[in-house]
Amino acid sequence: MDDRIEQKLIKAGDLREQEQFGESAKLYTECLIESLEKQDYSAQIHALCGQSLVYKIHARGTNLQTYKNLTLAFAKEALDIFEKNQDHIDPRTQSIALSSYADALYADGKASDALPYFEKSLAVSPAPDPEKGRLKAHIGGVKYLLGDKQNGINLINEGLAMIRTGDMTAYNIRVWETGALNSLAKIYAIEGDKEKAESVIQESLSIATTHNLSIRKRDAEDILQKISENRTDFSL
Repeated sequence: MDDRIEQKLIKAGDLREQEQFGESAKLYTECLIESLEKQDYSAQIHALCGQSLVYKIHARGTNLQTYKNLTLAFAKEALDIFEKNQDHIDPRTQSIALSSYADALYADGKASDALPYFEKSLAVSPAPDPEKGRLKAHIGGVKYLLGDKQNGINLINEGLAMIRTGDMTAYNIRVWETGALNSLAKIYAIEGDKEKAESVIQESLSIATTHNLSIRKRDAEDILQKISENRTDFSL
């Protein structure tokens, strides 16, 4: 991947996490146009997947179908580029294309369709354990939703343990960690273990607050409020 595009992609991701979504989307679009001109397939996938994630965050916050459609459209284009140019794309980018499409399907309520893409993403990933743990936690959440409940819970816990083998001062590790904790808290609440659910979500909220994870902090606050009101209308 072109070094200049790579740095712009990193900046776009930082802007997204700072919730500067318009600037993030603009930068991802610039990266996509440049990478199309250069026929840089890996950069194209990263730009499309990043754009998809911008819309997924909006979809989660608003539940608007338009955002879900955009999430899926960008991720599907990334998947198509991967499938047509697989020999020219590094394994890590292949894994990202697969997991982004899985994420988009899952956000659109298609959990059973998402599962094989998550599993294939994990299978091809050359990433270290923390990143693989994030994928394993996602797989656990999908399996729980599809009825394989105990296995799903076990996989999320295994994924969380793998995430925690990473550098706990790193922003992305804390994002993955709180994502897994939020999933567990919702599941424990659904399973009727309010005490455990509250303990886990308080832990997630504390981490998100300490490490300035604004998106995760808002998610944890919403989950905590629902748990305190004995509500279980979570989006898993």
